Amino acid sequence: MGPPSPRWSSCLRHGSVLLLPLLLTALSSSWRAAAQAQAPPPPPSQTDPTEAAAVNAILGKLGLSAPASWNISGNPCSGAATDDTPLDDNPNFNPAIKCDCTDQNGTLCHVTRLKINSLDAAGPIPEELRNLTHLIKLDFRKNSLTGPLPAFIGELTALKYITVGTNALSGPVPKELWNLTDLVSVALGSNHFNGSLPDELGKLTKLQQLYIDSNDFTGPLPEALSQLTNLSTLWASDNSFTGQIPDFLGSLTNMTQLRLQGNSFQGPIPRSLSNLIKLTSLRIGDIVNGSSSMEFVGNMTSLGELVLRNSKISDTLASVDFSKFVNLTLLDLSFNNITGQMPRSIFDLPMLSYLFLGNNSLSGSLPATKSPLLANLDFSYNHLSGSFPSWVTQKNLQLNLVANDFVIDSSNNSVLPFGLNCLQRNTPCSLGSPHSSSLAVDCGGSRTISGSDNAMYQADNANLGAASYYVGGAPIWGVSSSGRFMDPPNGSYIIYSSRQFQNTLDSGLFQTARMSPSSLRYYGIGLENGNYTVTLQFAEFDSPDPQAWKSRARRVFDIYLQGERREKNFDIRKAAGGKSFVVVKKQYVVPVVKNFLEIHLFWAGKGTCCIPTQGYYGPAISALSATPNFIPTVHYSVDNKSSSKTGVIVGVVIGVAVCLLAALAGVFVWRQKRKKILLELESCTL
Repeated sequence: MGPPSPRWSSCLRHGSVLLLPLLLTALSSSWRAAAQAQAPPPPPSQTDPTEAAAVNAILGKLGLSAPASWNISGNPCSGAATDDTPLDDNPNFNPAIKCDCTDQNGTLCHVTRLKINSLDAAGPIPEELRNLTHLIKLDFRKNSLTGPLPAFIGELTALKYITVGTNALSGPVPKELWNLTDLVSVALGSNHFNGSLPDELGKLTKLQQLYIDSNDFTGPLPEALSQLTNLSTLWASDNSFTGQIPDFLGSLTNMTQLRLQGNSFQGPIPRSLSNLIKLTSLRIGDIVNGSSSMEFVGNMTSLGELVLRNSKISDTLASVDFSKFVNLTLLDLSFNNITGQMPRSIFDLPMLSYLFLGNNSLSGSLPATKSPLLANLDFSYNHLSGSFPSWVTQKNLQLNLVANDFVIDSSNNSVLPFGLNCLQRNTPCSLGSPHSSSLAVDCGGSRTISGSDNAMYQADNANLGAASYYVGGAPIWGVSSSGRFMDPPNGSYIIYSSRQFQNTLDSGLFQTARMSPSSLRYYGIGLENGNYTVTLQFAEFDSPDPQAWKSRARRVFDIYLQGERREKNFDIRKAAGGKSFVVVKKQYVVPVVKNFLEIHLFWAGKGTCCIPTQGYYGPAISALSATPNFIPTVHYSVDNKSSSKTGVIVGVVIGVAVCLLAALAGVFVWRQKRKKILLELESCTL
């Protein structure tokens, strides 16, 4: 073979140049893989020892143990504490932590989340919490924690979310909390915190959510709130705040939820609130004095629910163009002084389902048409009149027209449920013609029960809802309910229990209770005039354990008899010594002057809203009775369901006749027997 040609030599030379880098790259990868195979694995991430000890101590002091999903005795930041397992609404991971293991090249872990939720953890917040200095989110909701919120909370400078709602914490909120300027959400609701809100609150310029409802806070809302320009949610109901609702709230233009019920705010409601055009939920109520118009809501067209109940509103509905509120599902303007007629625009709103206009001074008639979704309408205690439109017979409609000026006769009596004529103003079906002198109702009960007081407690299991009434007997009694439980999907208006109740001989009367989120009225119809002893009986149902978080519920309402307030902020559990399933009996002397008795249980915004479940609030009653403090001349028989003075007279006449006949028969028998004896004696003599 001869030498290669010059062309072939050139190809070899260029090919070597191209292949050499590829060969070197392959060799380098092979050497690197071999080196990695021989290198030891990186050390596992370890929890900061101080934080591991703190987690152990916190759980131990609160009487808790960690679930098997993370190794509390060794390395807490392992397993579910570092993977993608969700914490929120996950009952299988509670108590729980989450960790960040990026420190020191992935070898050191810090606890960033701590969750102890709904476990009835009792006692003060453990001191060791201060050692979790990397904590971002703290969730201590629904427990039985006591004592103050400790000042060392201000040392947790990474904290963004703190939730200690539904506990028994008390005292002023430490000023150190307001130094945590990265806070985004603060939830302190349903505790016993007191004092006024400090100006330091204004430092939390990143704050978006502030829940301080159902506490004992006092004083005015501080002007420092105006600096919280990112605030979207403020719940401040059920406190003792005073003064006026401040103008500066109108500068918080990112607000979407605002709740200011159940305080002692004075009117008028500031017009500056009209700037809050992003609001989807507004609840203002229980203003103590002053007078307000509704013009400030005119621009809040994003609202889904608008509640201005019991807010000293003096206005007409025409002052607001409701046709723009196309997202509105609930409108509650009850217990105000709204006059004039009801505009057609409200009844045409496409999304409106609940309309509460009761206890105002509205006049005029019902509109001829309404939107299909509008199925819950309360117009009770107004001055409406006129004829009934065809929609009042709509299936599943709830319509409360009690205490208006409708004329109900044979032409329209069958249109609405029985007895509405007896519950119009001046009670025309019974005025001046009493047919009863007593009343007893087993509220929510399904059968008549004989009580230890010899009263026959009548069943009261009518399916009442957001706007409804029922009349029972001949009629001798009635009930009216209004209001919607705001937060649960299916709020119940009757609650049940099979437990035995203490402090009563009639435990069976307390297996049920009728409940209402706003206003519950019972009526005695056709009672004989005079003074009566009215007995109201109550019991709480929720939790037998006074240490359980569920026992933190406070059901608070006012009691009115014949329009006169007899109890303000009546708390069933407090009256029962802090216990559930213990009967509380309240008795009052009440005059009946127009053959009509009204018992009104009214929610004035006080008490917790969401313990043990959402929507568990408002008045509740298990049994009621009224007995005369005089010798009655009329009686009512539960069995016969017909009675009157005539019935009493007939009964007396029949009784007297029977007695006379018995006496005559006795005389006749005696005379016959005497005659026989005399004849026998005469024969003996002969």
